[in-house]
Amino acid sequence: MFLLAALCSSCYCYKIYPKEYRKLENKNPKRSAYIVDKSLKKELKILSKSELFVIVEDSTKADLKIKLYPLEKSFACGQPLMVSMLTIGQLPVILPDRYSYHFDEIENGKITERKMELRIAQRIWFWDMFSFSKRFEKKAGKAVLGEYQLSR
Repeated sequence: MFLLAALCSSCYCYKIYPKEYRKLENKNPKRSAYIVDKSLKKELKILSKSELFVIVEDSTKADLKIKLYPLEKSFACGQPLMVSMLTIGQLPVILPDRYSYHFDEIENGKITERKMELRIAQRIWFWDMFSFSKRFEKKAGKAVLGEYQLSR
């Protein structure tokens, strides 16, 4: 029973859409940013994984301040999971969740609102047990980088 639970909980990976975002690199110079509210750990980790800014601890040494908002998730239908269970995980199932990532850039008193819709799908498949794409924050950071560059 323990083995079955371990197998079921590790047979997933995350995929970013559009596919072009997966190999995206930040070639722009990074500005230093001070995070106003550090209590949102997951959102802060996503921002740091996006490699858009160099996060500093001292607000006087920052080019701008960033105010983070909680990540909002809209769930996909879980009905395809039945197919995966019936085939013992041999048929991959994609759950296309959507996330809303929101932060404000505060620079010299001017507030620029950044709201992005991240398309990150969770794929459930037996063979994803051997995949290393299980870090949501890393994938979300790539999606934030892509959406940020698209909006500029």
